[in-house]
Amino acid sequence: MLNKRVFLLLCVIGIAVNGIGLFTGVMMIDGALYALIAKNMVLNANFEFLTLHGFDWLDKPHFPFWCTALSYRVFGITDFAYKLPAFIFWLIGLWYTYLLARRLHGRNVARIAVLIYLSALHLLLCNSAVNAEPYLTGMIVAAIYHFYRTYRGNAFSQLLMGTLWTAMAVMTKGIFVLIIIGSGFMVLWLVRKEWRQFLNYRWYLAVALLLVFILPELYCLYYQFDVRPMAEVFGRTHVSGIRFFFWDSQFGRFFNSGPITGHGDPFFYLHTLLWAFLPGSLLVPFAVYFSVAKRKPAIGHPLLWGSILITLLLFSASQFQLPHYLNALFPLMSIWVAQLLAGMDRLALNGVIHRVQWYSGLLIVILLCTLVFLFHDDNWWMFAIGIAGVGGATLVYGRRISANHTLFVSYAVGLLIGIFYGAYLYPGLLSYQSGDQMGRFINANLTGESHPDRIYVLDQEIENFTLGFRCEMPLRAIRSGEQWETLNDGSLLAVSTERLNEIPRDYEVEPVASFVGYRVSRLTPEFFYYRTRDAQLSKFQLVRLKKR
Repeated sequence: MLNKRVFLLLCVIGIAVNGIGLFTGVMMIDGALYALIAKNMVLNANFEFLTLHGFDWLDKPHFPFWCTALSYRVFGITDFAYKLPAFIFWLIGLWYTYLLARRLHGRNVARIAVLIYLSALHLLLCNSAVNAEPYLTGMIVAAIYHFYRTYRGNAFSQLLMGTLWTAMAVMTKGIFVLIIIGSGFMVLWLVRKEWRQFLNYRWYLAVALLLVFILPELYCLYYQFDVRPMAEVFGRTHVSGIRFFFWDSQFGRFFNSGPITGHGDPFFYLHTLLWAFLPGSLLVPFAVYFSVAKRKPAIGHPLLWGSILITLLLFSASQFQLPHYLNALFPLMSIWVAQLLAGMDRLALNGVIHRVQWYSGLLIVILLCTLVFLFHDDNWWMFAIGIAGVGGATLVYGRRISANHTLFVSYAVGLLIGIFYGAYLYPGLLSYQSGDQMGRFINANLTGESHPDRIYVLDQEIENFTLGFRCEMPLRAIRSGEQWETLNDGSLLAVSTERLNEIPRDYEVEPVASFVGYRVSRLTPEFFYYRTRDAQLSKFQLVRLKKR
């Protein structure tokens, strides 16, 4: 279906579209939070402790923060330096998706899988709004590839590499990643009745090596929390970092019994999959059908659908659910769908498959043009014309029923979504982050010997994350009444208008500057529509405190 030159050209275009986000800002909540914590690592010259606003922080493991801190050391504390390591791991996921697909199904399927990976909606989004998932996406498919090589041969080097990638994944998200990596192999052995694999010494050696490789993470957690029982996190002291890593952060969330809780919906990941894996998500039901229908050509590999099925079932049963948890499955889903497309011309439903992708592509192009108008950012009409022109040309060219045209329409429409988000919507949303605005104001006007050496903030305010990352002065959070008494006369406080009443009456409040913004990670129709947006905005203020 794809010759080498066309494939490489499409890859370059896809990587460029995904890379747009490297040169835009950092979005709250997770992106700004992680960027700030890594910044604290560098400024404090302490790669063992995770801190936020001067306090101990415990939620995610250390590995992504180490990568980001290293990038800061090389490129400086910038948006680009924060996003680059995640983008590299996403590229590693791209490479290993190709390798795994080629080993399972051949070069043609591998090339198609790469294009599906490049155009998957939520992977495109996460390359702009970077969190831990781009790291995890690359690590998990790399681990599965090397363990599959171990399963098919006896090379110790493959076992070692698989375990190294697994260890990095565990030090990024926790031990639940072992389910994604291991469940597919267990299903594969059950389907093929390879009972001896469950007793094969290699897999127990991998577990032993894994425990060795994650020792840096365990040491840091022990050193920051278990050795320091008075460190306060989650509103309490005597918190074990080791216990949190192995239980509370994983099983505690699953059973909703840990310090971080949520509300689970058994159908959450089904409807999330419909949009998060666009435009390939509409092909998944066909892949499932031809995997179980016993029709030729056979679709599906137990390693792939086993891992996807088990992980989806467990995630759906969890009480703590977020859309980006699915990203780690997208390399495997890309390979599964790629095998469907590679054999599509021989399938009885090839016309149905093509029409589903073509008409969904038409609806997406219309929707994108509508969203461009509704958001109404600068030069909105240029983006609308561009999307309509490119989308229309794509649909006209890809109207004929064939696997090639179906793939081309899907890929082009996926990248159009990426361009809309990365080049238009994402930068437009960032302009409403009041923490960013305040940070730039402080850097330009309030630095130097005649100004305070820190900015105080109230705890649990989301704007503080972007402010802390952007601001050149350190932030210190106020968590208790006793801390108010330690403030010097003339201290600067960043606070939302809604929380001004929390300032003790002992202080006279002198306004310095105010900034209008919105919590852009939680979009509403009222904010998105430009005519009703102003009513949704709130103020984030910088004030000077003077003792009465």
